[in-house]
Amino acid sequence: MTYRPVDGFVGPNMNDPTNSQGGLLAAPEGNAGTVVERCRVAGGLLRVTLGELREELGYRRLGKYVLDEVAESLTAEGLGWFPAWRLSPRANGEPRKEHEVWVFLRDDGLRCQVIEAIRTPGGFDVPGVLNGLLADR
Repeated sequence: MTYRPVDGFVGPNMNDPTNSQGGLLAAPEGNAGTVVERCRVAGGLLRVTLGELREELGYRRLGKYVLDEVAESLTAEGLGWFPAWRLSPRANGEPRKEHEVWVFLRDDGLRCQVIEAIRTPGGFDVPGVLNGLLADR
């Protein structure tokens, strides 16, 4: 796998025949250039643009299939995002590179629990999660 710099970020070279899937791949050790690594360095929460995510996958343009691939790649890397509709091809019919999303580590930590309780309240004990947050302050 070969990497090429893109505006300070390291992403896969889409011309490399060994990289047929794209994806948010890890950069060489010591380089916190991928969204996953930048999110970890930032403490588990990072604001990024769709343009950054698109470039990391090696695409020149955004579209519904790119949004799907970004969502799949983030999920595979153990990241969640909000607002959820930004990466939904049905809800975001006209994605723009300057649109922002927040990505977060899905590590079952308190931050993740709070974000997930708000994003998908049906799957969580929302009062319990929020009371746990308040108790720590």
